[in-house]
Amino acid sequence: MKEKVEKFQNSYKYKVDRISAYLIDLLIVAFLVTFLVGNTITNPFYNSYKSACNELREVTNEASKDVDYSNKESMDNYVKKVSPYNRTCHIRSNYASYVWYTILIFFYFGLFAYLNDGQTLGKKMFKLKVVNNSDGKSAKFYQLMIRNIFGGALILGLGGANITMFLSIGLPLIKNPYNYTIALSILRLLSLVLDTVFIGIFIFNKNGRTLDDFIGKTKVISINKKRVSKEN
Repeated sequence: MKEKVEKFQNSYKYKVDRISAYLIDLLIVAFLVTFLVGNTITNPFYNSYKSACNELREVTNEASKDVDYSNKESMDNYVKKVSPYNRTCHIRSNYASYVWYTILIFFYFGLFAYLNDGQTLGKKMFKLKVVNNSDGKSAKFYQLMIRNIFGGALILGLGGANITMFLSIGLPLIKNPYNYTIALSILRLLSLVLDTVFIGIFIFNKNGRTLDDFIGKTKVISINKKRVSKEN
Protein backbone atom coordinates (compact mmCIF):
# COMPACT_ATOMS: atom_id res chain seq x y z
CA MET A 1 0.00 0.00 0.00
CA LYS A 2 2.80 2.40 0.93
CA GLU A 3 4.54 1.66 -2.38
CA LYS A 4 1.37 2.48 -4.33
CA VAL A 5 0.93 5.78 -2.48
CA GLU A 6 4.55 6.78 -3.17
CA LYS A 7 4.16 5.84 -6.84
CA PHE A 8 1.02 7.99 -7.11
CA GLN A 9 2.71 10.91 -5.34
CA ASN A 10 5.73 10.71 -7.65
CA SER A 11 3.48 10.53 -10.72
CA TYR A 12 1.35 13.45 -9.52
CA LYS A 13 4.37 15.61 -8.63
CA TYR A 14 6.01 14.75 -11.93
CA LYS A 15 2.99 15.93 -13.94
CA VAL A 16 2.67 19.10 -11.87
CA ASP A 17 6.40 19.76 -12.43
CA ARG A 18 6.05 19.29 -16.16
CA ILE A 19 3.03 21.58 -16.42
CA SER A 20 4.79 24.19 -14.28
CA ALA A 21 7.95 24.03 -16.41
CA TYR A 22 5.90 24.36 -19.60
CA LEU A 23 4.00 27.37 -18.28
CA ILE A 24 7.26 29.11 -17.35
CA ASP A 25 8.62 28.45 -20.84
CA LEU A 26 5.44 29.80 -22.41
CA LEU A 27 5.62 32.94 -20.28
CA ILE A 28 9.11 33.50 -21.68
CA VAL A 29 7.89 32.98 -25.25
CA ALA A 30 4.78 35.12 -24.64
CA PHE A 31 6.90 37.97 -23.29
CA LEU A 32 9.13 37.89 -26.37
CA VAL A 33 6.16 37.67 -28.76
CA THR A 34 4.44 40.59 -27.02
CA PHE A 35 7.57 42.68 -27.35
CA LEU A 36 8.08 41.81 -31.01
CA VAL A 37 4.48 42.57 -32.07
CA GLY A 38 4.32 45.75 -30.00
CA ASN A 39 6.32 47.99 -32.32
CA THR A 40 6.43 49.00 -35.97
CA ILE A 41 9.94 47.64 -36.59
CA THR A 42 9.07 43.96 -36.10
CA ASN A 43 5.33 44.27 -36.78
CA PRO A 44 4.34 46.14 -39.97
CA PHE A 45 0.64 45.98 -38.99
CA TYR A 46 1.08 47.66 -35.62
CA ASN A 47 -0.35 51.03 -36.65
CA SER A 48 -3.20 49.70 -38.78
CA TYR A 49 -4.81 46.80 -36.94
CA LYS A 50 -6.96 48.92 -34.59
CA SER A 51 -8.65 50.84 -37.40
CA ALA A 52 -9.26 47.61 -39.35
CA CYS A 53 -10.85 45.89 -36.34
CA ASN A 54 -12.95 48.94 -35.49
CA GLU A 55 -14.28 48.86 -39.02
CA LEU A 56 -15.09 45.17 -38.59
CA ARG A 57 -17.11 45.92 -35.46
CA GLU A 58 -19.08 48.64 -37.22
CA VAL A 59 -19.90 46.42 -40.20
CA THR A 60 -20.79 43.49 -37.92
CA ASN A 61 -23.15 45.59 -35.82
CA GLU A 62 -24.86 46.97 -38.92
CA ALA A 63 -25.14 43.60 -40.68
CA SER A 64 -26.45 41.83 -37.57
CA LYS A 65 -29.55 44.05 -37.54
CA ASP A 66 -30.94 42.37 -40.65
CA VAL A 67 -29.73 38.81 -40.19
CA ASP A 68 -32.21 35.97 -39.65
CA TYR A 69 -30.30 33.23 -37.83
CA SER A 70 -32.92 30.64 -38.74
CA ASN A 71 -32.52 31.32 -42.45
CA LYS A 72 -29.52 29.80 -44.23
CA GLU A 73 -29.53 32.33 -47.08
CA SER A 74 -29.68 35.21 -44.61
CA MET A 75 -26.78 33.74 -42.65
CA ASP A 76 -24.74 33.27 -45.83
CA ASN A 77 -25.33 36.89 -46.81
CA TYR A 78 -24.28 38.00 -43.33
CA VAL A 79 -21.03 36.01 -43.52
CA LYS A 80 -20.29 37.38 -47.01
CA LYS A 81 -20.75 40.96 -45.81
CA VAL A 82 -18.59 40.53 -42.74
CA SER A 83 -15.89 38.20 -44.14
CA PRO A 84 -13.77 40.80 -46.03
CA TYR A 85 -13.47 42.96 -42.90
CA ASN A 86 -12.92 39.93 -40.70
CA ARG A 87 -10.05 38.77 -42.96
CA THR A 88 -8.35 42.18 -42.84
CA CYS A 89 -8.77 42.57 -39.08
CA HIS A 90 -7.58 39.03 -38.36
CA ILE A 91 -4.45 39.30 -40.51
CA ARG A 92 -3.41 42.68 -39.18
CA SER A 93 -4.04 41.80 -35.52
CA ASN A 94 -2.73 38.23 -35.47
CA TYR A 95 -0.39 37.50 -38.37
CA ALA A 96 2.75 38.96 -36.78
CA SER A 97 2.03 36.95 -33.64
CA TYR A 98 1.74 33.72 -35.67
CA VAL A 99 5.06 34.35 -37.42
CA TRP A 100 7.03 35.32 -34.33
CA TYR A 101 5.45 32.56 -32.25
CA THR A 102 6.48 29.99 -34.86
CA ILE A 103 10.04 31.30 -35.03
CA LEU A 104 10.45 31.45 -31.26
CA ILE A 105 8.85 28.05 -30.64
CA PHE A 106 11.28 26.35 -33.01
CA PHE A 107 14.21 28.37 -31.71
CA TYR A 108 13.46 28.00 -28.00
CA PHE A 109 11.93 24.52 -27.74
CA GLY A 110 14.01 23.20 -30.63
CA LEU A 111 17.46 24.74 -31.09
CA PHE A 112 17.88 26.13 -27.56
CA ALA A 113 16.71 22.85 -25.98
CA TYR A 114 19.01 20.84 -28.26
CA LEU A 115 22.04 22.97 -27.35
CA ASN A 116 21.15 22.50 -23.67
CA ASP A 117 20.81 18.71 -23.78
CA GLY A 118 17.01 18.60 -23.98
CA GLN A 119 16.35 21.32 -21.44
CA THR A 120 14.59 24.66 -21.66
CA LEU A 121 14.80 27.18 -18.84
CA GLY A 122 11.56 25.87 -17.36
CA LYS A 123 12.77 22.28 -17.47
CA LYS A 124 16.07 23.30 -15.87
CA MET A 125 14.17 24.84 -12.96
CA PHE A 126 12.22 21.63 -12.36
CA LYS A 127 15.08 19.28 -13.24
CA LEU A 128 13.43 17.74 -16.30
CA LYS A 129 14.82 16.95 -19.73
CA VAL A 130 13.67 15.54 -23.06
CA VAL A 131 15.33 12.28 -24.10
CA ASN A 132 14.94 9.59 -26.74
CA ASN A 133 12.14 7.24 -25.69
CA SER A 134 13.83 4.01 -26.80
CA ASP A 135 17.23 4.31 -25.13
CA GLY A 136 17.00 7.30 -22.79
CA LYS A 137 19.84 9.10 -24.59
CA SER A 138 19.75 12.79 -25.53
CA ALA A 139 16.97 13.63 -27.98
CA LYS A 140 18.11 14.41 -31.50
CA PHE A 141 17.53 17.80 -33.06
CA TYR A 142 14.92 16.54 -35.51
CA GLN A 143 13.00 14.90 -32.65
CA LEU A 144 12.78 18.18 -30.78
CA MET A 145 11.61 19.95 -33.93
CA ILE A 146 8.92 17.31 -34.58
CA ARG A 147 7.73 17.66 -30.99
CA ASN A 148 7.21 21.37 -31.60
CA ILE A 149 4.84 20.77 -34.49
CA PHE A 150 2.42 18.70 -32.40
CA GLY A 151 3.10 20.32 -29.03
CA GLY A 152 1.11 22.97 -27.23
CA ALA A 153 -2.42 23.08 -25.89
CA LEU A 154 -4.94 25.89 -25.63
CA ILE A 155 -5.36 25.36 -21.89
CA LEU A 156 -1.59 25.72 -21.42
CA GLY A 157 -0.36 27.57 -24.47
CA LEU A 158 -0.79 30.79 -26.36
CA GLY A 159 -3.20 29.63 -29.00
CA GLY A 160 -3.80 25.92 -29.04
CA ALA A 161 -1.89 23.13 -30.71
CA ASN A 162 1.22 24.49 -32.41
CA ILE A 163 0.41 22.89 -35.75
CA THR A 164 -2.70 25.08 -36.10
CA MET A 165 -0.59 28.16 -35.36
CA PHE A 166 1.89 27.15 -38.06
CA LEU A 167 -0.88 26.50 -40.57
CA SER A 168 -2.34 29.92 -39.79
CA ILE A 169 0.72 31.51 -41.38
CA GLY A 170 -0.62 30.36 -44.74
CA LEU A 171 -4.09 31.88 -44.25
CA PRO A 172 -3.32 35.13 -46.17
CA LEU A 173 -2.80 32.98 -49.26
CA ILE A 174 -6.58 32.47 -49.24
CA LYS A 175 -7.76 35.59 -51.05
CA ASN A 176 -11.48 34.84 -50.99
CA PRO A 177 -12.76 36.35 -47.69
CA TYR A 178 -15.56 33.79 -47.33
CA ASN A 179 -13.16 30.86 -47.79
CA TYR A 180 -10.73 32.57 -45.40
CA THR A 181 -13.40 32.67 -42.68
CA ILE A 182 -14.24 28.99 -43.26
CA ALA A 183 -10.56 28.00 -43.12
CA LEU A 184 -10.09 29.96 -39.90
CA SER A 185 -13.06 28.17 -38.33
CA ILE A 186 -11.68 24.79 -39.41
CA LEU A 187 -8.29 25.58 -37.85
CA ARG A 188 -9.94 26.58 -34.59
CA LEU A 189 -11.93 23.34 -34.55
CA LEU A 190 -8.76 21.36 -35.31
CA SER A 191 -7.01 23.12 -32.44
CA LEU A 192 -9.83 22.15 -30.07
CA VAL A 193 -9.68 18.50 -31.16
CA LEU A 194 -5.90 18.31 -30.83
CA ASP A 195 -6.07 20.06 -27.46
CA THR A 196 -8.48 17.42 -26.20
CA VAL A 197 -6.25 14.59 -27.45
CA PHE A 198 -3.10 16.26 -26.10
CA ILE A 199 -4.48 16.80 -22.60
CA GLY A 200 -6.28 13.42 -22.50
CA ILE A 201 -3.11 11.50 -23.35
CA PHE A 202 -1.10 13.45 -20.78
CA ILE A 203 -3.62 12.84 -17.99
CA PHE A 204 -4.40 9.19 -18.62
CA ASN A 205 -1.07 7.86 -19.90
CA LYS A 206 0.60 6.17 -16.94
CA ASN A 207 4.02 7.52 -17.95
CA GLY A 208 2.72 11.03 -18.58
CA ARG A 209 3.78 11.12 -22.21
CA THR A 210 1.99 13.58 -24.48
CA LEU A 211 0.98 13.57 -28.13
CA ASP A 212 4.21 15.28 -29.17
CA ASP A 213 6.22 12.69 -27.24
CA PHE A 214 4.60 9.80 -29.09
CA ILE A 215 5.06 11.42 -32.50
CA GLY A 216 8.61 12.61 -31.76
CA LYS A 217 9.48 9.29 -30.05
CA THR A 218 10.64 11.10 -26.94
CA LYS A 219 9.89 11.24 -23.24
CA VAL A 220 10.54 13.73 -20.49
CA ILE A 221 12.42 12.42 -17.47
CA SER A 222 13.19 13.76 -14.03
CA ILE A 223 16.90 14.16 -13.35
CA ASN A 224 16.42 15.07 -9.70
CA LYS A 225 18.76 12.67 -7.92
CA LYS A 226 16.65 12.85 -4.76
CA ARG A 227 13.82 11.13 -6.60
CA VAL A 228 13.60 8.06 -8.74
CA SER A 229 13.75 9.07 -12.39
CA LYS A 230 10.25 9.16 -13.82
CA GLU A 231 9.46 8.64 -17.49
CA ASN A 232 7.19 10.82 -19.53
